[in-house]
Amino acid sequence: MPEDIFGDALPPAQREPRKRAFSDKDRRTLHERLVDCAHNPDLYELAEALPPPGRVGRPRRYPDFAFLFFLAARSVLASARRTAAHLEDPEVWTILRAGVRTQLGRTAAALLPETGPTRSQWLHAQQRLREHSHDLWEMYRSLALAQALEQGIFPEDETRSWSSPQRHQLIAADGTVLKSPTLARASQSVDMTTGEIRYHRVDPASVAQTEGGGTEVYGPKYVFFSARKDEHYLSRVFLDSRYVPHLHPGGEAAVAVRGVIDIMSAAPGCMGVLYDGAIRGVHRDAIARFGGLIINKQHKGNELQFYESLRPGRCIHELWAASGRIVEKVHYADGTAELVPVPIKRLERRGLRTFRWYHVLTIPCRRGVHEHRVAVGTTSRKGERPPGESDEERGFHRAEHLQQIPEFTRPISSFIPIEATRSPATHSSTPPCGTGGSSPTESKPSSS
Repeated sequence: MPEDIFGDALPPAQREPRKRAFSDKDRRTLHERLVDCAHNPDLYELAEALPPPGRVGRPRRYPDFAFLFFLAARSVLASARRTAAHLEDPEVWTILRAGVRTQLGRTAAALLPETGPTRSQWLHAQQRLREHSHDLWEMYRSLALAQALEQGIFPEDETRSWSSPQRHQLIAADGTVLKSPTLARASQSVDMTTGEIRYHRVDPASVAQTEGGGTEVYGPKYVFFSARKDEHYLSRVFLDSRYVPHLHPGGEAAVAVRGVIDIMSAAPGCMGVLYDGAIRGVHRDAIARFGGLIINKQHKGNELQFYESLRPGRCIHELWAASGRIVEKVHYADGTAELVPVPIKRLERRGLRTFRWYHVLTIPCRRGVHEHRVAVGTTSRKGERPPGESDEERGFHRAEHLQQIPEFTRPISSFIPIEATRSPATHSSTPPCGTGGSSPTESKPSSS
């Protein structure tokens, strides 16, 4: 187990859980959630962004903020039919009237009808909201970020630690396939008994997709971005939501990278993002060059790869890339070898516009401790380094095999035969030192 800034000296079974349990105080009733929607000032600002009604035609019975409240209540009540039934109850409708009275005054509240809109009225208004959805989303993003900053999320003047960032300094993002609004997958079907042709509504955004666990689901995919503080579950703010078109170049990860960079551009106090294994090296590279920190699980398909043979003086240290970090291959007299994590002293970020990231390694051996700097999060291309030394020419994608913050907290591998991972390094008569000062003539340490 590595004794460095990314390692944990305690075994996993003895570590204290960091996640706080969900308590009864964190629960909100349906009534409380509807009250929160009605008293949210952002709802009325979004309504003001919509163009006013024209002078021709029948006057509208409900203002725009009533339908935006219907949209927010639909997410609470799970369906438009159920929302319309609740809002037609005068007691439930008074929740919005109270919110309008607080935000817009008594006159605006008095002009509201006695009950809420019906489902047919909502379906008609929904078409108009879709026509202006782009403008509404752009305004929502700015309002949501302003709310997050007001709550103390992404503070610009707070001390930053790249090796140990706080929850409220990071974005939490993930891709999710939502349930398709329609069950039909084809626009028409034929009854094989009667020959009747039946027509169905089909969601054009829904396709068959495979989730991370291998389960096939049917629906549209979105990437959601949020952030919250440690103190309270209800402090979470959903910053953005972006649709992932089917067969989009780069897929979910490309949409996520664009969203993360947009949020970081608008919030200087944001340090980076938390994501799952969908993010690969090319996506880490884009966020790292922008100056962001990305914390995600190493992709399972990454294999052990030789990095370099370090020769400080008379020493030889054979370095490999495994589990998102640099490890040293220690050889023993019985023909076996062990992969030992090299301690990381600190994580460095350099640059002004385009950033570069480094692991400062401390390699212990029998002749002392060697300090070595390894670039992570960037990829040197052909022409950026001497001929034959760039990562592109070596076939080594640095951002794919090395993480800014490795997730590794356990031994990378047990003792393995040397032939299983033969080093491409130049052979020398000088014996290797080995991390931790072990001599190649010593026997392998016991497992106890």
